[in-house]
Amino acid sequence: MKNTSIWTCKRVLRQVACLVGVLAIAACTPVTTQDSMVFTDSNIIAQAPTGYCVDGAASNPETGFAVLALCATLQGGGAIPSTAAVATIQIGAANSGMVAGGETALRDFLESDAGAALLSGSGDSSTISVVDAQSSRGRVTVNFSDSAPHSMPGLQSHEWRAFKDINGRLVTVALRGLATAPLDESTGIWLLNAITTGISPVVFAQTDAQSSES
Repeated sequence: MKNTSIWTCKRVLRQVACLVGVLAIAACTPVTTQDSMVFTDSNIIAQAPTGYCVDGAASNPETGFAVLALCATLQGGGAIPSTAAVATIQIGAANSGMVAGGETALRDFLESDAGAALLSGSGDSSTISVVDAQSSRGRVTVNFSDSAPHSMPGLQSHEWRAFKDINGRLVTVALRGLATAPLDESTGIWLLNAITTGISPVVFAQTDAQSSES
């Protein structure tokens, strides 16, 4: 991995670490929600899984940031199932993509002491344990436990993250369940994959004129 790629990874990871958990789970009043968000600057769309919505108030499409939580919670009512969680999506800057072709390097970096320090909420690698990073074509995932205090009380200490490139940008997804109803390993991985798969390039429909010209 090139030094510039590692620097980009550090910058984005730190940004996501600071932003995860900005949403209050117990919403007192309904907030603006939607089932998807388009990041026009990068031509990327994030489609929330069934039962989850984008928190319009906490998200900022102009900076490539979105918060996902249960629709029932965001709308101020409804039962919270055992899969309750909060996720953040961060779209990196132009040309920040560094996963494709570097999957193994990123996976190994996340399992190193330097990677643990970046995953830690306090920047201290000693707070990180049970790190398991996996790489596949075009994607790297990692789950870990962090004993450092989280910016949002009430979330479990175990976290799942995924990294992939879309339109030349590094996309990072971070996920945690509730401390009172934590996600288990299989559910965490399933929900992380569902959210990550829902992030894709915007596909523009052809107009009739374009279709007739092709």
